[in-house]
Amino acid sequence: MKAIQIIEHGTPGKLELRELPDPVAGVGEVVVRVRACGLNRLDLWHEQGELPIPLTTPRTPGCEIAGEVESLGTGVTGWQPGDRVAIQSNLFCGNCEFCQQGEESICVAGRILGVQVDGGFAEKVLVPASSLVRLPDNLDFTTSAALTLAGSTAMHMLTARTTVKPGDWVLAMGGSSGVGSAAIQIAKGLGARVISTGSTDAKRQLALDLGADHVVDHFSKYWAKDVRQFTGRRGVDIVVEHIGGDTLLQALQCLARNGSVVTCGATAGKTVPLDLWPLFVKQQRIIGSYGRNRADMQRTLDWAAAGKLKAVIDRTLPLAQTREAFDLLRERQVNGKIVIAV
Repeated sequence: MKAIQIIEHGTPGKLELRELPDPVAGVGEVVVRVRACGLNRLDLWHEQGELPIPLTTPRTPGCEIAGEVESLGTGVTGWQPGDRVAIQSNLFCGNCEFCQQGEESICVAGRILGVQVDGGFAEKVLVPASSLVRLPDNLDFTTSAALTLAGSTAMHMLTARTTVKPGDWVLAMGGSSGVGSAAIQIAKGLGARVISTGSTDAKRQLALDLGADHVVDHFSKYWAKDVRQFTGRRGVDIVVEHIGGDTLLQALQCLARNGSVVTCGATAGKTVPLDLWPLFVKQQRIIGSYGRNRADMQRTLDWAAAGKLKAVIDRTLPLAQTREAFDLLRERQVNGKIVIAV
């Protein structure tokens, strides 16, 4: 089979299109023929070697996979060759106390598909059968790949880690990103009023088109003040934050009393100085959110199938142009998702 592999880490790293042996399903495993795989910022961190976990090369990246079951290993039940599936990217043991509670995203033995094991920028991928989620009949592979990780991450943030009430103000950072574009739509679907951010006119217009009530330029010096103005100086109830660094500190300035920042990323920096006084005086919360649980993923796909959640796809490229896709995302030339069609 053909597969893209990271041979050397760097910015950019060395990626090669290689011929590899076809995977063979073992006990409890399935081989999935990949039809589409979304590109995620996690793939950039992996390429750059900047994830805080041991990384080995060569490795096939790609964690947002949709395809068809090709073959089953011993002991696999409930699936047949040809079944249309999405794959949960945070692989889980199913046995630890957190998995038993349905909290697979914080499994003590969790691994990341496309980072610690070979992923979906390939014609085939080998995964545990437990990671499969059945695709709704009316949901195509490309849409699923664009939502499988980023969309379900936003769903986890807004329905599992926080609770959105009708009339709440929600600030969705980076409305043209995978998480941000999904967060706008999910928050609106739950009855919230939404403010979003974007660095260009096109990105801000995309956020408005997705349903945001207001947008601001988060490169503007006083963007946090602008957010508060939209809320009558009250502040927002929830911030969906996935950038980190100084952006997280500015997001805290946007919060109302009893408000929450829920964060799932640190592209702009993992370490920030924190003023604790306003945090406890205003009874605010900083909530970590990692990955998604199976329930989040199923809900995301169901919302998409029902027309409640739209995949924002910038472009679709063939496997041979994966290098170009990485470069476009790194250079911030993307509105929405890039999907690799295999």
